[in-house]
Amino acid sequence: MLRTFLILAASFGLGSSATADKLATMPPAEITRIAKDAYIFSFPLVMNYRTMHAQAIAQGGFGEWLHLGTSSPADTDIVTPNNDTPYSYAWLDLRAEPWVLTMPEIEEERYYTSQWDDLWGYVLDNPGSVNDGNKGHSFLLAAPGWRGEVPKDVKRVIKGESSFLGSLTRTQMLSAMGGMDRVQEIQQSYLLQPLSSFAGTPVPEAAPTVAWPTWNEGDETTLAFFDYVEFLLPFTTPHPDDAAVYDEMAQIGLGDGKMLDSEALNQTTLDAMQAGIDAARAELQSLSEQSFDPALFFNTREIVGTDYISRAMGVFVGIFGNTTDQAVYFTLPTDANGELTDGSKADYTVTFEAGNLPPVEYFWSYTMYRLPERLLVDNPLDRYSIGSSTEGLMTNEDGSLTLYFSKESPGADKESNWLPAPDGPFWAVLRTYGPSADIRDGKWTQPAFVPVNK
Repeated sequence: MLRTFLILAASFGLGSSATADKLATMPPAEITRIAKDAYIFSFPLVMNYRTMHAQAIAQGGFGEWLHLGTSSPADTDIVTPNNDTPYSYAWLDLRAEPWVLTMPEIEEERYYTSQWDDLWGYVLDNPGSVNDGNKGHSFLLAAPGWRGEVPKDVKRVIKGESSFLGSLTRTQMLSAMGGMDRVQEIQQSYLLQPLSSFAGTPVPEAAPTVAWPTWNEGDETTLAFFDYVEFLLPFTTPHPDDAAVYDEMAQIGLGDGKMLDSEALNQTTLDAMQAGIDAARAELQSLSEQSFDPALFFNTREIVGTDYISRAMGVFVGIFGNTTDQAVYFTLPTDANGELTDGSKADYTVTFEAGNLPPVEYFWSYTMYRLPERLLVDNPLDRYSIGSSTEGLMTNEDGSLTLYFSKESPGADKESNWLPAPDGPFWAVLRTYGPSADIRDGKWTQPAFVPVNK
Protein backbone atom coordinates (compact mmCIF):
# COMPACT_ATOMS: atom_id res chain seq x y z
CA MET A 1 0.00 0.00 0.00
CA LEU A 2 1.34 3.40 -0.90
CA ARG A 3 1.85 5.68 2.06
CA THR A 4 0.01 8.98 2.26
CA PHE A 5 2.10 11.85 3.55
CA LEU A 6 1.01 15.08 5.16
CA ILE A 7 3.51 17.87 4.70
CA LEU A 8 3.26 20.35 7.56
CA ALA A 9 3.69 23.95 6.53
CA ALA A 10 5.86 24.67 9.56
CA SER A 11 8.49 22.10 8.67
CA PHE A 12 10.52 21.14 5.67
CA GLY A 13 12.59 18.81 7.57
CA LEU A 14 13.34 15.27 8.61
CA GLY A 15 14.93 12.18 9.89
CA SER A 16 15.89 10.52 13.13
CA SER A 17 18.39 11.57 15.77
CA ALA A 18 20.46 8.56 14.74
CA THR A 19 20.70 9.96 11.22
CA ALA A 20 21.66 13.36 12.60
CA ASP A 21 24.37 11.81 14.75
CA LYS A 22 25.73 9.88 11.77
CA LEU A 23 25.80 12.95 9.57
CA ALA A 24 27.58 14.94 12.28
CA THR A 25 30.54 12.58 11.96
CA MET A 26 30.55 12.39 8.15
CA PRO A 27 33.02 14.62 6.27
CA PRO A 28 31.11 17.61 4.84
CA ALA A 29 32.65 17.01 1.40
CA GLU A 30 31.14 13.52 1.36
CA ILE A 31 27.72 14.85 2.33
CA THR A 32 27.98 17.42 -0.46
CA ARG A 33 28.95 14.78 -3.02
CA ILE A 34 26.05 12.49 -2.08
CA ALA A 35 23.57 15.39 -1.96
CA LYS A 36 24.69 16.47 -5.42
CA ASP A 37 24.23 12.95 -6.81
CA ALA A 38 20.85 12.63 -5.09
CA TYR A 39 19.71 15.95 -6.52
CA ILE A 40 20.65 15.02 -10.08
CA PHE A 41 19.05 11.58 -9.68
CA SER A 42 15.75 12.93 -8.36
CA PHE A 43 15.54 16.21 -10.28
CA PRO A 44 13.09 14.81 -12.89
CA LEU A 45 10.89 13.40 -10.12
CA VAL A 46 10.50 16.74 -8.38
CA MET A 47 10.18 18.89 -11.50
CA ASN A 48 7.58 16.57 -12.99
CA TYR A 49 5.66 16.99 -9.73
CA ARG A 50 5.89 20.76 -10.27
CA THR A 51 4.21 20.34 -13.66
CA MET A 52 1.68 17.76 -12.41
CA HIS A 53 0.77 20.05 -9.53
CA ALA A 54 0.13 22.97 -11.89
CA GLN A 55 -1.84 20.96 -14.45
CA ALA A 56 -3.75 18.36 -12.44
CA ILE A 57 -3.61 18.99 -8.70
CA ALA A 58 -4.10 22.76 -8.53
CA GLN A 59 -6.58 22.69 -11.43
CA GLY A 60 -8.34 20.27 -13.74
CA GLY A 61 -7.82 16.99 -11.93
CA PHE A 62 -6.44 13.63 -12.98
CA GLY A 63 -7.86 12.10 -16.13
CA GLU A 64 -8.89 15.50 -17.52
CA TRP A 65 -7.45 17.06 -20.65
CA LEU A 66 -6.01 20.54 -20.61
CA HIS A 67 -6.12 21.64 -24.24
CA LEU A 68 -4.09 24.67 -25.24
CA GLY A 69 -3.84 26.81 -28.32
CA THR A 70 -0.57 27.98 -29.77
CA SER A 71 1.99 28.76 -27.06
CA SER A 72 2.77 32.33 -25.99
CA PRO A 73 5.16 34.00 -23.54
CA ALA A 74 2.40 33.74 -20.92
CA ASP A 75 2.74 29.94 -20.89
CA THR A 76 5.16 29.02 -18.11
CA ASP A 77 4.07 25.50 -17.05
CA ILE A 78 6.98 23.96 -18.93
CA VAL A 79 10.20 25.32 -20.36
CA THR A 80 10.99 25.41 -24.10
CA PRO A 81 7.41 25.01 -25.38
CA ASN A 82 6.99 24.72 -29.12
CA ASN A 83 4.60 26.81 -31.19
CA ASP A 84 3.78 24.46 -34.09
CA THR A 85 1.88 21.68 -32.38
CA PRO A 86 -0.68 22.98 -29.85
CA TYR A 87 -0.41 20.98 -26.67
CA SER A 88 -2.89 18.83 -24.81
CA TYR A 89 -1.82 17.86 -21.29
CA ALA A 90 -3.21 15.11 -19.11
CA TRP A 91 -2.12 13.32 -15.92
CA LEU A 92 -3.36 9.94 -14.77
CA ASP A 93 -3.59 8.41 -11.29
CA LEU A 94 -3.23 4.70 -12.00
CA ARG A 95 -3.29 3.39 -8.43
CA ALA A 96 -6.90 2.11 -8.52
CA GLU A 97 -7.05 0.96 -12.15
CA PRO A 98 -5.56 1.58 -15.60
CA TRP A 99 -6.88 4.15 -18.02
CA VAL A 100 -7.48 3.88 -21.77
CA LEU A 101 -6.47 6.50 -24.32
CA THR A 102 -8.40 6.54 -27.61
CA MET A 103 -7.06 8.69 -30.43
CA PRO A 104 -9.23 9.85 -33.35
CA GLU A 105 -8.64 9.24 -37.03
CA ILE A 106 -7.15 12.34 -38.66
CA GLU A 107 -5.79 13.50 -42.02
CA GLU A 108 -2.76 11.60 -43.27
CA GLU A 109 -0.85 14.84 -43.86
CA ARG A 110 -1.11 15.97 -40.25
CA TYR A 111 1.28 14.94 -37.47
CA TYR A 112 0.02 13.99 -34.01
CA THR A 113 1.49 12.06 -31.14
CA SER A 114 0.40 11.39 -27.58
CA GLN A 115 3.68 11.23 -25.67
CA TRP A 116 3.55 9.64 -22.20
CA ASP A 117 6.24 10.01 -19.54
CA ASP A 118 6.58 8.70 -16.01
CA LEU A 119 7.68 10.85 -13.09
CA TRP A 120 11.32 9.96 -13.73
CA GLY A 121 11.17 11.65 -17.11
CA TYR A 122 11.49 8.47 -19.14
CA VAL A 123 9.54 8.58 -22.41
CA LEU A 124 7.31 5.51 -22.36
CA ASP A 125 5.50 5.59 -25.70
CA ASN A 126 4.17 7.78 -28.50
CA PRO A 127 0.83 6.58 -29.87
CA GLY A 128 0.23 8.48 -33.09
CA SER A 129 1.47 9.19 -36.60
CA VAL A 130 4.98 7.74 -36.53
CA ASN A 131 4.25 4.57 -34.55
CA ASP A 132 0.65 3.85 -35.48
CA GLY A 133 -0.43 5.97 -38.43
CA ASN A 134 -3.39 8.32 -38.33
CA LYS A 135 -6.32 5.88 -38.30
CA GLY A 136 -6.87 6.11 -34.54
CA HIS A 137 -6.43 3.37 -31.91
CA SER A 138 -6.87 2.70 -28.20
CA PHE A 139 -4.00 2.23 -25.75
CA LEU A 140 -4.00 1.11 -22.12
CA LEU A 141 -1.94 2.98 -19.51
CA ALA A 142 -1.22 1.07 -16.31
CA ALA A 143 0.72 1.24 -13.05
CA PRO A 144 4.03 -0.66 -12.88
CA GLY A 145 2.62 -3.72 -11.10
CA TRP A 146 -0.63 -4.11 -13.04
CA ARG A 147 -1.13 -7.60 -14.51
CA GLY A 148 -4.80 -7.56 -15.55
CA GLU A 149 -6.60 -8.61 -18.72
CA VAL A 150 -6.13 -6.39 -21.74
CA PRO A 151 -9.32 -5.67 -23.75
CA LYS A 152 -9.17 -6.91 -27.34
CA ASP A 153 -9.73 -3.41 -28.74
CA VAL A 154 -6.55 -2.11 -27.08
CA LYS A 155 -3.52 -1.99 -29.36
CA ARG A 156 -0.87 -2.09 -26.61
CA VAL A 157 -0.14 -1.47 -22.93
CA ILE A 158 1.99 1.45 -21.70
CA LYS A 159 3.70 1.32 -18.30
CA GLY A 160 6.35 3.33 -16.51
CA GLU A 161 8.03 3.30 -13.12
CA SER A 162 5.49 5.46 -11.29
CA SER A 163 1.80 5.27 -10.45
CA PHE A 164 1.24 8.67 -12.04
CA LEU A 165 1.88 9.28 -15.74
CA GLY A 166 1.72 12.47 -17.73
CA SER A 167 1.07 13.24 -21.37
CA LEU A 168 2.10 16.03 -23.67
CA THR A 169 0.00 15.32 -26.74
CA ARG A 170 0.92 17.30 -29.85
CA THR A 171 -1.40 18.12 -32.76
CA GLN A 172 0.12 19.83 -35.78
CA MET A 173 -1.58 23.05 -36.84
CA LEU A 174 -1.84 23.47 -40.60
CA SER A 175 -3.11 26.84 -41.78
CA ALA A 176 -4.18 25.35 -45.10
CA MET A 177 -6.16 22.61 -43.36
CA GLY A 178 -8.48 24.41 -40.97
CA GLY A 179 -5.92 26.14 -38.77
CA MET A 180 -6.62 26.20 -35.05
CA ASP A 181 -10.31 25.41 -35.51
CA ARG A 182 -9.44 21.97 -36.89
CA VAL A 183 -6.82 21.43 -34.17
CA GLN A 184 -9.48 22.09 -31.54
CA GLU A 185 -11.80 19.54 -33.17
CA ILE A 186 -9.05 16.93 -32.96
CA GLN A 187 -8.16 17.86 -29.38
CA GLN A 188 -11.77 17.40 -28.30
CA SER A 189 -11.68 13.91 -29.83
CA TYR A 190 -8.84 12.66 -27.61
CA LEU A 191 -10.57 10.38 -25.11
CA LEU A 192 -9.37 9.18 -21.71
CA GLN A 193 -11.44 6.61 -19.80
CA PRO A 194 -10.88 4.47 -16.72
CA LEU A 195 -10.54 0.84 -17.79
CA SER A 196 -13.78 -0.04 -16.02
CA SER A 197 -15.64 2.53 -18.12
CA PHE A 198 -13.97 1.44 -21.37
CA ALA A 199 -14.56 -2.28 -20.76
CA GLY A 200 -17.90 -2.03 -18.93
CA THR A 201 -16.55 -3.79 -15.83
CA PRO A 202 -17.17 -3.03 -12.13
CA VAL A 203 -15.57 0.13 -10.78
CA PRO A 204 -12.76 -0.77 -8.35
CA GLU A 205 -12.31 0.70 -4.88
CA ALA A 206 -10.87 4.20 -4.99
CA ALA A 207 -7.22 4.73 -4.12
CA PRO A 208 -6.41 6.46 -0.81
CA THR A 209 -6.71 10.23 -0.77
CA VAL A 210 -3.39 12.02 -1.05
CA ALA A 211 -2.56 15.18 0.92
CA TRP A 212 -0.58 16.84 -1.85
CA PRO A 213 2.11 19.31 -0.77
CA THR A 214 1.66 22.72 -2.34
CA TRP A 215 4.38 23.50 -4.85
CA ASN A 216 6.32 26.64 -3.98
CA GLU A 217 8.38 28.07 -6.80
CA GLY A 218 12.02 28.19 -5.74
CA ASP A 219 11.84 25.12 -3.50
CA GLU A 220 13.86 23.29 -6.13
CA THR A 221 16.88 25.40 -5.16
CA THR A 222 16.72 24.72 -1.41
CA LEU A 223 16.73 21.80 1.01
CA ALA A 224 12.94 21.72 0.66
CA PHE A 225 13.68 19.89 -2.61
CA PHE A 226 14.44 16.72 -0.67
CA ASP A 227 11.06 16.83 1.10
CA TYR A 228 9.38 16.48 -2.29
CA VAL A 229 11.66 13.53 -3.03
CA GLU A 230 10.63 11.79 0.20
CA PHE A 231 6.97 12.44 -0.55
CA LEU A 232 7.12 11.15 -4.13
CA LEU A 233 9.30 8.05 -3.88
CA PRO A 234 6.47 5.85 -2.48
CA PHE A 235 4.56 6.49 -5.71
CA THR A 236 7.38 4.94 -7.73
CA THR A 237 8.61 1.39 -8.18
CA PRO A 238 12.38 1.23 -7.60
CA HIS A 239 14.34 -0.21 -10.51
CA PRO A 240 17.12 -2.70 -9.67
CA ASP A 241 19.59 -0.69 -11.76
CA ASP A 242 19.16 2.25 -9.37
CA ALA A 243 20.06 0.28 -6.23
CA ALA A 244 23.49 1.91 -5.88
CA VAL A 245 22.12 5.45 -5.83
CA TYR A 246 19.40 4.52 -3.33
CA ASP A 247 22.07 3.02 -1.07
CA GLU A 248 24.11 6.21 -1.40
CA MET A 249 21.13 8.42 -0.61
CA ALA A 250 20.42 6.38 2.52
CA GLN A 251 23.82 7.39 3.88
CA ILE A 252 22.54 10.94 4.36
CA GLY A 253 19.05 9.95 5.46
CA LEU A 254 17.25 10.22 2.12
CA GLY A 255 14.77 7.70 0.80
CA ASP A 256 13.15 6.64 4.08
CA GLY A 257 9.99 8.72 3.71
CA LYS A 258 10.91 11.08 6.54
CA MET A 259 11.07 14.79 5.98
CA LEU A 260 14.38 16.58 6.54
CA ASP A 261 14.51 17.87 10.15
CA SER A 262 16.57 21.00 9.91
CA GLU A 263 16.46 21.46 13.68
CA ALA A 264 18.03 18.04 14.31
CA LEU A 265 20.94 18.63 11.93
CA ASN A 266 23.87 20.85 12.71
CA GLN A 267 24.61 23.84 10.51
CA THR A 268 27.69 22.22 8.97
CA THR A 269 25.57 19.32 7.72
CA LEU A 270 22.85 21.62 6.38
CA ASP A 271 25.43 23.75 4.59
CA ALA A 272 27.05 20.67 3.08
CA MET A 273 23.72 19.43 1.74
CA GLN A 274 22.88 22.84 0.30
CA ALA A 275 26.31 22.93 -1.30
CA GLY A 276 25.43 19.66 -3.05
CA ILE A 277 22.26 21.21 -4.46
CA ASP A 278 24.15 24.29 -5.58
CA ALA A 279 26.84 22.18 -7.27
CA ALA A 280 24.25 20.07 -9.08
CA ARG A 281 22.41 23.13 -10.38
CA ALA A 282 25.68 24.73 -11.48
CA GLU A 283 26.58 21.62 -13.45
CA LEU A 284 23.17 21.50 -15.13
CA GLN A 285 23.41 25.18 -16.01
CA SER A 286 26.92 24.76 -17.42
CA LEU A 287 25.92 21.79 -19.56
CA SER A 288 22.89 23.68 -20.87
CA GLU A 289 25.19 26.38 -22.24
CA GLN A 290 27.15 23.89 -24.33
CA SER A 291 26.29 22.25 -27.62
CA PHE A 292 24.76 18.86 -26.90
CA ASP A 293 22.93 15.94 -28.47
CA PRO A 294 19.56 15.62 -26.69
CA ALA A 295 18.99 12.04 -27.91
CA LEU A 296 19.84 10.75 -24.42
CA PHE A 297 17.86 13.46 -22.66
CA PHE A 298 14.45 12.33 -23.90
CA ASN A 299 14.18 8.57 -24.21
CA THR A 300 13.22 5.25 -22.68
CA ARG A 301 14.75 3.50 -19.68
CA GLU A 302 16.38 1.11 -22.15
CA ILE A 303 18.24 3.97 -23.85
CA VAL A 304 18.88 6.44 -21.01
CA GLY A 305 19.42 3.82 -18.31
CA THR A 306 21.37 5.16 -15.33
CA ASP A 307 22.77 8.18 -17.16
CA TYR A 308 21.18 10.37 -14.51
CA ILE A 309 22.79 13.61 -15.61
CA SER A 310 21.34 13.23 -19.12
CA ARG A 311 17.94 12.36 -17.66
CA ALA A 312 18.08 15.46 -15.46
CA MET A 313 19.23 17.61 -18.36
CA GLY A 314 16.17 16.60 -20.35
CA VAL A 315 13.94 18.07 -17.66
CA PHE A 316 16.22 21.07 -17.10
CA VAL A 317 16.28 22.20 -20.73
CA GLY A 318 12.88 21.01 -21.93
CA ILE A 319 10.51 18.83 -19.93
CA PHE A 320 8.51 16.42 -22.14
CA GLY A 321 11.03 16.51 -24.94
CA ASN A 322 10.52 13.55 -27.25
CA THR A 323 12.41 10.60 -28.69
CA THR A 324 14.42 10.87 -31.91
CA ASP A 325 12.03 8.72 -33.95
CA GLN A 326 9.40 11.42 -33.35
CA ALA A 327 11.53 14.53 -33.42
CA VAL A 328 15.19 15.49 -33.37
CA TYR A 329 16.05 18.75 -31.64
CA PHE A 330 19.11 20.72 -32.70
CA THR A 331 20.57 23.07 -30.12
CA LEU A 332 23.32 25.57 -30.84
CA PRO A 333 23.83 27.87 -27.86
CA THR A 334 26.85 29.45 -29.58
CA ASP A 335 27.37 31.21 -32.88
CA ALA A 336 29.90 30.52 -35.65
CA ASN A 337 32.59 32.22 -33.55
CA GLY A 338 31.91 30.13 -30.46
CA GLU A 339 30.20 32.98 -28.60
CA LEU A 340 26.86 32.56 -26.82
CA THR A 341 24.01 33.90 -28.95
CA ASP A 342 22.85 37.24 -27.53
CA GLY A 343 20.40 39.64 -29.15
CA SER A 344 21.94 42.59 -27.33
CA LYS A 345 25.34 41.98 -28.91
CA ALA A 346 24.64 40.92 -32.48
CA ASP A 347 22.10 40.07 -35.13
CA TYR A 348 22.32 36.59 -36.66
CA THR A 349 21.57 34.81 -39.90
CA VAL A 350 21.14 31.10 -40.60
CA THR A 351 21.35 30.01 -44.23
CA PHE A 352 20.29 26.65 -45.63
CA GLU A 353 22.01 25.99 -48.94
CA ALA A 354 19.82 25.04 -51.90
CA GLY A 355 18.63 21.45 -51.53
CA ASN A 356 19.82 21.23 -47.91
CA LEU A 357 16.69 22.03 -45.93
CA PRO A 358 16.07 19.66 -43.00
CA PRO A 359 14.97 16.30 -44.52
CA VAL A 360 11.73 15.49 -42.66
CA GLU A 361 8.49 13.63 -43.24
CA TYR A 362 6.32 16.25 -41.55
CA PHE A 363 7.84 19.67 -40.81
CA TRP A 364 10.71 21.62 -39.19
CA SER A 365 10.91 24.88 -37.29
CA TYR A 366 13.07 27.13 -35.12
CA THR A 367 11.59 28.39 -31.85
CA MET A 368 13.08 31.33 -29.96
CA TYR A 369 13.60 31.29 -26.17
CA ARG A 370 14.96 33.90 -23.83
CA LEU A 371 17.60 32.80 -21.34
CA PRO A 372 17.89 31.80 -18.59
CA GLU A 373 14.12 31.16 -18.35
CA ARG A 374 13.84 29.21 -21.64
CA LEU A 375 10.45 30.77 -22.31
CA LEU A 376 9.03 32.38 -25.45
CA VAL A 377 9.96 35.94 -26.37
CA ASP A 378 7.47 38.81 -26.57
CA ASN A 379 7.79 40.54 -29.93
CA PRO A 380 5.85 42.91 -32.21
CA LEU A 381 5.02 40.19 -34.75
CA ASP A 382 3.64 37.73 -32.16
CA ARG A 383 5.89 35.25 -33.98
CA TYR A 384 7.53 32.64 -31.78
CA SER A 385 8.67 30.11 -34.35
CA ILE A 386 9.61 30.01 -38.02
CA GLY A 387 10.01 27.10 -40.40
CA SER A 388 8.61 24.98 -43.18
CA SER A 389 4.99 25.72 -42.24
CA THR A 390 5.52 29.50 -42.05
CA GLU A 391 3.60 31.23 -44.80
CA GLY A 392 5.50 33.65 -47.04
CA LEU A 393 9.09 32.52 -46.49
CA MET A 394 11.29 33.99 -49.21
CA THR A 395 14.15 32.04 -50.78
CA ASN A 396 17.26 33.63 -52.26
CA GLU A 397 17.90 33.75 -56.02
CA ASP A 398 20.23 30.74 -55.79
CA GLY A 399 17.56 28.65 -54.05
CA SER A 400 19.05 28.97 -50.57
CA LEU A 401 16.99 30.09 -47.56
CA THR A 402 18.23 32.69 -45.07
CA LEU A 403 16.53 33.22 -41.72
CA TYR A 404 17.12 36.26 -39.52
CA PHE A 405 17.39 36.17 -35.71
CA SER A 406 17.61 39.64 -34.17
CA LYS A 407 16.04 42.03 -31.71
CA GLU A 408 15.25 44.65 -34.35
CA SER A 409 13.64 44.06 -37.73
CA PRO A 410 16.16 43.17 -40.47
CA GLY A 411 14.13 45.37 -42.80
CA ALA A 412 10.66 45.21 -44.30
CA ASP A 413 11.89 43.15 -47.24
CA LYS A 414 13.25 40.48 -44.86
CA GLU A 415 10.58 40.37 -42.16
CA SER A 416 8.94 37.31 -43.73
CA ASN A 417 12.09 35.38 -42.70
CA TRP A 418 12.60 37.08 -39.31
CA LEU A 419 12.30 35.38 -35.93
CA PRO A 420 12.52 38.14 -33.28
CA ALA A 421 15.10 37.67 -30.52
CA PRO A 422 15.25 39.19 -27.03
CA ASP A 423 17.53 42.01 -25.94
CA GLY A 424 19.85 39.54 -24.28
CA PRO A 425 20.93 35.88 -24.35
CA PHE A 426 18.73 33.51 -26.32
CA TRP A 427 18.42 29.92 -27.38
CA ALA A 428 16.88 29.08 -30.76
CA VAL A 429 15.98 25.39 -31.00
CA LEU A 430 15.53 23.68 -34.36
CA ARG A 431 12.93 20.90 -34.20
CA THR A 432 12.53 18.34 -36.97
CA TYR A 433 9.37 16.19 -36.96
CA GLY A 434 9.42 12.82 -38.65
CA PRO A 435 13.20 13.18 -39.08
CA SER A 436 14.90 11.23 -41.85
CA ALA A 437 17.64 8.68 -41.25
CA ASP A 438 20.19 11.30 -42.27
CA ILE A 439 19.06 13.50 -39.39
CA ARG A 440 18.86 10.65 -36.88
CA ASP A 441 22.28 9.33 -37.89
CA GLY A 442 23.93 12.74 -37.77
CA LYS A 443 24.68 12.93 -41.51
CA TRP A 444 22.65 16.13 -41.84
CA THR A 445 23.83 19.02 -39.69
CA GLN A 446 22.25 22.38 -39.02
CA PRO A 447 23.94 25.52 -40.34
CA ALA A 448 25.65 27.92 -37.95
CA PHE A 449 24.35 31.17 -36.50
CA VAL A 450 26.43 33.80 -38.26
CA PRO A 451 26.73 37.01 -36.22
CA VAL A 452 26.30 40.41 -37.82
CA ASN A 453 27.94 42.83 -35.38
CA LYS A 454 25.96 45.88 -34.40
